[in-house]
Amino acid sequence: MAGYENEIKIIGGLYKGKLIPLKDAEGLRPTPARVRETIFTWLSGNIENARVLDLFAGSGALGFEALSRGADKVTLVEMNPQTVSTIKGVAETFKTDKVEVIKADALSYLENTSEKFDVIFVDPPYKLDIYESVLSLILKRNLIDENSVIYVEMRNGSNQIVPGLECIREQTAGQAKYTLMRKSSLLF
Repeated sequence: MAGYENEIKIIGGLYKGKLIPLKDAEGLRPTPARVRETIFTWLSGNIENARVLDLFAGSGALGFEALSRGADKVTLVEMNPQTVSTIKGVAETFKTDKVEVIKADALSYLENTSEKFDVIFVDPPYKLDIYESVLSLILKRNLIDENSVIYVEMRNGSNQIVPGLECIREQTAGQAKYTLMRKSSLLF
């Protein structure tokens, strides 16, 4: 795909080695390969046949990586029109009906969906500081169950505590803190 500044590579699964083109966009921070490897190691028992939601999809790397590793359905939500266009172009190269790309604000999407998800990726631009709103809305709309997990990436030093969710894994890398959460066992 000509005209792109960079590319990132899918690191595992069926499409391992496939390149995803990137265009510069404000706030776009593709998750580095070493962090994605850690995330998908954490998620190894959760991805196969999963319903995956990639909010603030950006490059789509997390959603496409989940697809490569056996997810049954991947929904990518992004509001930047140019980024959505790029993601749709990449999705077409997979030649599958398992990917849905939605141009929408993440909060609006969450307010209007009733789908349940097994894995949700929450990786907004750091400057939005929208984590608590997004996580609270996921719980309020009952979009996850007791077996679902939520991956959250935020600026290192941030601490997002949302009643009803518990941290099950956490790590830092450079400026990023990444966390795996699930519904608190006190809720079920």
